[in-house]
Order: sequence, then structure tokens, then C-alpha cells
Amino acid sequence: MTSNGGSGTSTGTPPGFGTPTYEGMGSSMERYAKTPVRRNGGEYLFMANGWGPGFTSQTVSWEGTSFTVDTMEGKQGSNYEPASYPTVFCGYYSDSMSGTCGLPKATADIHSLYTGWKWQPNGNAGQYNAAYDIWISRDGTLAGHSGFLMVWLRDPPGQQPAGSVKVQNVAVPGVPGMWNIWVGTIGGKPYVAYVRPEGQDVYELEFDVMAFWRDASSRPTTTVPGSYILSVAVGFEIWNGPITNLESSDFYVEVK
Repeated sequence: MTSNGGSGTSTGTPPGFGTPTYEGMGSSMERYAKTPVRRNGGEYLFMANGWGPGFTSQTVSWEGTSFTVDTMEGKQGSNYEPASYPTVFCGYYSDSMSGTCGLPKATADIHSLYTGWKWQPNGNAGQYNAAYDIWISRDGTLAGHSGFLMVWLRDPPGQQPAGSVKVQNVAVPGVPGMWNIWVGTIGGKPYVAYVRPEGQDVYELEFDVMAFWRDASSRPTTTVPGSYILSVAVGFEIWNGPITNLESSDFYVEVK
């Protein structure tokens, strides 16, 4: 089952980054550290997420929805898995649920799902992406998780999304820049990634997630089955270290 969902055009405008109030701060060397955080009262969850088989070690620090990969060591797995994907998210993601943030929600009931993310490489030029990971569900539950929609703001040298390129140089209505669309499967579930061309990294972006959802749903080769947005996550898939001081400066989600 596929669904275009939501309104035909975005409503309103992004709230903007501004000067947010953060709650929750700390640091950890634990591979799977998790902690609730807040931004302007909105509830999110941060995960260190050193899930890959080639993971060695990692130190992360956070304040609200901003976080820094202070150090990371590891290498890609035998099936090209990243060593780590430190991330912060709204909704139901992986095996965890954030606090109240507006997700999960049926696409038919979403008028806009604005998000913004700022990050800085701080000299890191290696094999990591900067990516949104948006989980789709048939029924709004993790058991109903039916596919992945990703947006890569950085395509690293020597690595690529799952699958293969289906469409190149796509303009998504309401979103700046041009995108290449990759299609494949992860864990047997459909995967669609909108990817900035290599060498054209974007360090700050605000957009309506539904713009990508509608664009993907309009193309017969790029649809993701499901009718709920389960979660919106951002972070860095890191294939190979070392990484030092890789920074996610700010992130928000606003669901209407």
C-alpha cells in the first residue's frame, strides 16, 4: 500500500532556528548510550548508536538536540555497514521512543512536517554522511515499520547509499538544490534516499518532510509503502574513523 498523504502543498513556513532553549546535557563513552533531551520544550531522544560490527570506540557529548562526536574509531563491516550512527530523533526509531513530539502521525493528517538541521564538519573530510533517516510505518507502530526515506546532506567519498541511482538531478518542490534518488532495500524493506551530489555538502537546511514524501510517492520506482511517519532522525553514519569533533549544531521537528 502506498499513499501520497498530507496536503498537496506545504502550509505555513519553517519556524526557523532562532536561539533555542536546550535541556539535557552530558557525555558518554558507552556504545549504546541513550538519553532524553529537549529543545524549546519539545521532547527528543539522543542515541550514541555504535551499532556496526566494525565499531571500536566512541566519545559523544550533547546538549539538547545538539551533539558532538568528540572522537570515534572504527571501520566498515564486511557488508559495508557503518561502524556508528550517532543520532537524535523525534518519534519511534530503532528500539526506542522519544517523548511527546508529534510523531508518529498518519500522513493523511499531516499538514506540514517542518524540520531543520545545522551541522559542521570541523575538518573531518572522511567516510561519513550527514543524513536524515525517516522511518515509515503501515500503522504507526514499530511492528508496522515498512520502509525508509533518507535525505543525505553529505555524500562521502568512497561510500554510497543502499541500492542504485534511479533518478538524477531532481528538483523537489519547496526544497533548495538538486538531488539524486537512490533506491534499494535494507533488511528486506524498501529504501529511498535523496542524496546531494558528492562534493556539494549542505551544512544547513530547513524543509517540509512531506515535500520529499510527495515527490517519492509520485514516482513509480521510488515509492515507500506505508501511511504513517514513524520518526525523523538526523546524524552521521560513520563508516571509517578516526573522527574528531564532528558537530551537529541544532535540530528540530515541528508537526502540524
